[in-house]
Amino acid sequence: MDLCRDKTFLLSELPIRSRTHFLAADLEIPPVSEEERIALFCEYLKDGRLENGLTAEELASKFRFSPGQIRLACEQALGLAQLDGETVISSRRMHECCYRQAVHKLENLAVQVRPAFSWDDVVMPEEQKKLLRHACSHIKYRYQVYYGWGFDKKIAYGRGLSVLFAGAPGTGKTMCAQVMANELNMEMYKINISQIVSKYIGETEKNLQAVFAEARHANCILFFDECDALFGKRGEVKDSNDRSANVEVAYLLQQIEEYDGVCVLATNLIGNIDDAFMRRITYVVHFPFPDAAMRAEIYRRTIPAAAPLAGDIDWKFLAEKFQLSGGHIKNIVLSAAFLAAQEGVPIGMSQLLRAAVGELKKNEIVVVREELREFADLLND
Repeated sequence: MDLCRDKTFLLSELPIRSRTHFLAADLEIPPVSEEERIALFCEYLKDGRLENGLTAEELASKFRFSPGQIRLACEQALGLAQLDGETVISSRRMHECCYRQAVHKLENLAVQVRPAFSWDDVVMPEEQKKLLRHACSHIKYRYQVYYGWGFDKKIAYGRGLSVLFAGAPGTGKTMCAQVMANELNMEMYKINISQIVSKYIGETEKNLQAVFAEARHANCILFFDECDALFGKRGEVKDSNDRSANVEVAYLLQQIEEYDGVCVLATNLIGNIDDAFMRRITYVVHFPFPDAAMRAEIYRRTIPAAAPLAGDIDWKFLAEKFQLSGGHIKNIVLSAAFLAAQEGVPIGMSQLLRAAVGELKKNEIVVVREELREFADLLND
């Protein structure tokens, strides 16, 4: 049997005796192996140089492309770099060119999230931050560990990355999912749980199968927010509804275990997560409620460098007085910015205090003026 020397050949270019003849059987082309994808990336990028830290192994691990997709992605990256007079292909550009080749329909099942945060925005204990970086390394060095060091022969399935974020609302779970996407230069899709879960037997499994099938083509991060509705504990079977719910959880566990990509799941109630699911999670990152020092830092980091600031802001007082999560602090800072813009002044203590009081009122919490001490009169501004 003759071997095709060019792996990017098209079936339409093969000679046929007559265009009136039809194939008598389906021709199944096996997927390209990871080693073959690495060789193809190296071949098509031989006239260029990747940014330090980015390797053909990492690209091949992330993008399960056909030879044609790899060729087009590399040609685009090389061409754009040459147009800009660059001798090195940046990681971001290479990933963007790869994602242009990804063909999928995941946007019909999920919402794409454009990552807006980086490590500089993360305010959390160093232990949790190290765990996040370790999770990112799982993707960067997957080829080296599984194929270079032979772990592929010991671990037949479950080679994907699953990360569970557990913490109260507003503690930074969604933000850190975006940080991971930014760090890995991967697209992220947020799964709409309400569109997945169905009251009709069998429909939830069908929806989940569609999500994971498209995710394999999208080569992206799947983000399940408030995943308790999908990953709840399996209970005693008393009727057909209980049996159906248990089947859904079991099916989802199977899908995650078979998925070679990245799944990030967020929950406010980790105690409600099924034990079998917890055993299949690669990393669990706990998001603690921020203490006063962390809250003060969140205030500072939430305000952009271009925003004008008054000199009367007491970050320590704001952090100690208002015991709020990072999500609430973000709302306060943004509200204060609009107050300052409306009043034509820099963002100051008056705007931040009024915004904080307003944020607490939304949660039916009343602030006593006397508790604001020397800042009480600023509420009258």
